[in-house]
Amino acid sequence: MRRALFALLAACGADPVFVQPVYDEPVPEDVEAVARGLDALTLSVAHAGSVQDLVSLSFSPGETVELANVPFDNDLVVHLSGRIGGGDVAYGRTCVFGLSAGGPVPEPHLFFSRSVKFATLPFATPVRTGGLAVTFTDGSALIAGGANAAGTANRTLERFDPRTGARTEIATLGARVGAVAAMLGGDLALIGGAADGGGADFVEIIDADDPASTRVSSVADTRLAMARIELTATTLTDGRIVAIGGRPPGSPAIAPSGAIAEIAVVSGAAEIRELRATLAHPRAGHTATRLGDDVGAPVLIVGGFGPGAKPVEVAELWKPLSGELANPVTFAPKMKVPRRFHQARLMPDGSLLIVGGLDGAGQPVRTLERFTIDEGFVIVGELPDDAGVLDFTATTLPDGRVVLAGGRLDAADTIGVDSAFIARLDVIDGALDVVATDKLATRRAGHQATLLCDGTVLVTGGTAAESPAERYNPPLLGRR
Repeated sequence: MRRALFALLAACGADPVFVQPVYDEPVPEDVEAVARGLDALTLSVAHAGSVQDLVSLSFSPGETVELANVPFDNDLVVHLSGRIGGGDVAYGRTCVFGLSAGGPVPEPHLFFSRSVKFATLPFATPVRTGGLAVTFTDGSALIAGGANAAGTANRTLERFDPRTGARTEIATLGARVGAVAAMLGGDLALIGGAADGGGADFVEIIDADDPASTRVSSVADTRLAMARIELTATTLTDGRIVAIGGRPPGSPAIAPSGAIAEIAVVSGAAEIRELRATLAHPRAGHTATRLGDDVGAPVLIVGGFGPGAKPVEVAELWKPLSGELANPVTFAPKMKVPRRFHQARLMPDGSLLIVGGLDGAGQPVRTLERFTIDEGFVIVGELPDDAGVLDFTATTLPDGRVVLAGGRLDAADTIGVDSAFIARLDVIDGALDVVATDKLATRRAGHQATLLCDGTVLVTGGTAAESPAERYNPPLLGRR
């Protein structure tokens, strides 16, 4: 961490306000990611989301500069670009901050590194495999769950705040492995998983106003859809969560559930209601993705395995406004390659991309499928041979592309890979490109990755021993 060689001067007059941002860098030993050898730098301030700069200044590396006439406002972002030979090769931006006359002077942090690189950070995180990471309401990352080096539950709730560059351990959670997470209103709910030899029959809520304080809501009836592993939790447009399917911990031969439950916050506690509607095809190891942000947007349920560990090829559609599933007689699209333990990500055109997983014979699936309501499932490409298909992460970038990082090549791979790829959909013709990007510094599988409020991606865990966290720095496209 270093004080930047630039300052912002706001509201020139009798009492100007000076803001000196802090810029963070990769560790010096990460020579591929540190932005060295630059010809020129451009510093600018803009409203968040605007392509137009409010003020801008270009200067040479090593100069100390002052950017004047920065306005007072509550949605400002600082951008810093580095060029070599006229091309942008390094970039960083702050999260949104406010600047007001007479108010506190902010110290916005800006992570500056080479673009499209995984940069090594100056801290390690506890061993955590199979955990989860989410972007919290304030743009920070919360990291929870998974197993530690001894194979027992990692109970530490970690937080990384890009506005300060600090990682902290903020709470101790319940002992469980395999929980899923979803936003519940403005808070975060941790649901399901295995605990004490059975299903975890409690829901933990991480308060948006006080992340270090968690509220635990117990569920007495372990038959509810909460007390299972390999279930899904999806936030609806009204802030509730729908939890679908899964199975009790134990042998995979245990029949998956078709149960559907809704979770809402009532008087500060999680209220869980199991619905009368059930899946036509009980399943576990599936995905459930909300198809857009329109009021009452439906949830598409894809893949997984059913009774006898057989893959489920038929997708189902949950409709929150009616509280029912779409009629399986009229809505029964079939996957081209049925699979389980895959990932699904919503693309910029509203279609759904299906990546990775295992087929019915337990073999890796490299076929990529895309789903639309009009066309159903269509094959759109193949994953490269060195891409992970299990325990990888799929993180959607601000411009709609998806970073596929790490993971295992197949069920027998115990080490994981360091490869990473960018999946990009052409919204004009529906073509999908999968191209290699910078490799991870460490092989990872069962790791955690999430987008931060500055547009970078934090990567942690997924290794047998403590390892430094990494931060992927996408190009500036879409990060205004």
